[in-house]
Amino acid sequence: MTPLIATKTARATKTVLIVDDEPAIVRMLKDALGVFGHEHGYKVETAGDGADALVALEREPFDLVLLDMYMPRMSGLELLERMRQLRMQTPVLMLTGNDDARTAADALASGIFAYIPKPFELQQLEHLVSLAISSRSTAAIR
Repeated sequence: MTPLIATKTARATKTVLIVDDEPAIVRMLKDALGVFGHEHGYKVETAGDGADALVALEREPFDLVLLDMYMPRMSGLELLERMRQLRMQTPVLMLTGNDDARTAADALASGIFAYIPKPFELQQLEHLVSLAISSRSTAAIR
């Protein structure tokens, strides 16, 4: 009889950039990514505004950006515009405390994956993160 050997499959790591000027939100998002039940783990980097995020995005590719809309120096919409000018195809989930329909329309028109008004349910965020990461993987296969 052959003994059963437990094998642990290594989970692939996806890189996520969290861009928010509120440290409590950044901490909550990092914690959430650590407990999501996805088939992969997450390596997380953070930026406190769009200007710092742009530097990070130019330095290395990310699988997903969680982006606040309103920040000092460079807003989320300004960062999105720069990303599109640079032809970056990284999926973006825009998080915002502003529930204005026109602002949401502007964000969606700039090519984000989803617009998430704060406060949001972690289950909703988990679902959208999974979909956005999957969309990136699917696009890479094509």
